[in-house]
Amino acid sequence: MKIGRGIFSVFIGFVLFGPLIPLWAENINPFTMPSARYAALGGNHAALADDFDSLFNNPAAFAGLEDEYSVAELSLGAYGPVFEILDIILGPADSLENLDLSGIIGDKGFAAGFDLGGPVSAGWVGRGLGFGLFSRFSSVFTAAGSNLKAVVSGDVLLLGGYSFRVINRERHVLDTGFMGKGFVRMGIDLESSLLNVETLLDDTDNLPFATALGIGFDLGLKYTFAENLSLALVCFDVYSPAIVTTYKSFEDFKNKESPLEPGHNAKVKPRLNLGIQYRIRSFFLEKYISELIFLTDYRDFIDLFSLIPRNPVLNFSFGLEAVIMEKLSLRIGVADALPAAGFGLDLSFMKFDCAIYGRELGIDPGIQSTYALAFGLLFRY
Repeated sequence: MKIGRGIFSVFIGFVLFGPLIPLWAENINPFTMPSARYAALGGNHAALADDFDSLFNNPAAFAGLEDEYSVAELSLGAYGPVFEILDIILGPADSLENLDLSGIIGDKGFAAGFDLGGPVSAGWVGRGLGFGLFSRFSSVFTAAGSNLKAVVSGDVLLLGGYSFRVINRERHVLDTGFMGKGFVRMGIDLESSLLNVETLLDDTDNLPFATALGIGFDLGLKYTFAENLSLALVCFDVYSPAIVTTYKSFEDFKNKESPLEPGHNAKVKPRLNLGIQYRIRSFFLEKYISELIFLTDYRDFIDLFSLIPRNPVLNFSFGLEAVIMEKLSLRIGVADALPAAGFGLDLSFMKFDCAIYGRELGIDPGIQSTYALAFGLLFRY
């Protein structure tokens, strides 16, 4: 209990003084996993802590979770003009030699991305503990003018944490927890002319190759009233430093040659999220619906202190999930001021999820909106 109260004090201290942490280190993208379920619900929710994915939602959740372990998964997400690109590739020009993306480049340029989580997704949650090992592959394509740029990277992430029950009195429960992590990222930057897209992958062995190696930790709180109403506060990457090293090529990295740029300090930017979950119960609904929950969050309070913050409207999210006969899940949500929807099937030996949702790539609503698709095959028991 004393340890739990200590974590609680550290968390409150960070909430009060976290924005004063030095900001001069280079920021790198957070290490996480795509999820079709959360995509349909408007993204991850700090108070939603009911399965293995709580590892990425709130480290305070482990105290109330039933045992669940993950064997593997394949979670794929893609955004941008996905169908248009497929039409071009599968159309009359059936080879990259005739690939022409100029027809889908608008006034605001072009942006697309692919995110594959797995197949490594092994771990366990329950009895106050949570740990896992994950792999992820992602790529981002952008075009402005006549140039196409791509960033391709692969991540390996190791997580482990523990949660404590600080208060357990009648209808009031307060949990707090921490999560430690270690991560490795490797990636390359590609560039070509839109008129010569086929050259994008011509000489990847001799392109600059970068690695990022780091550690970090998350802190979380979760308060539950009468088993129906939950409030949660999570700070992801409270302090997650990393060393970024750039080599002249992958061959130099493989042969342990001297790097092009010595390792320099970087960090994953902290993110402070507040979430609320309400479990809707009624005698009439329970005849047909196993579970009905409503979720709402505000994400990344710390961004409000940025020099150029994102429009706060984009940081609100909402989600509603109905589970029918404990097998079929119907989901709707809102994130980035754009709608989302999807469903999930629990087939006992495997879970299948899919979603379609909107993403805002700009810092204000409607600046650079796009749609995205997500699918997931989860092997969890």
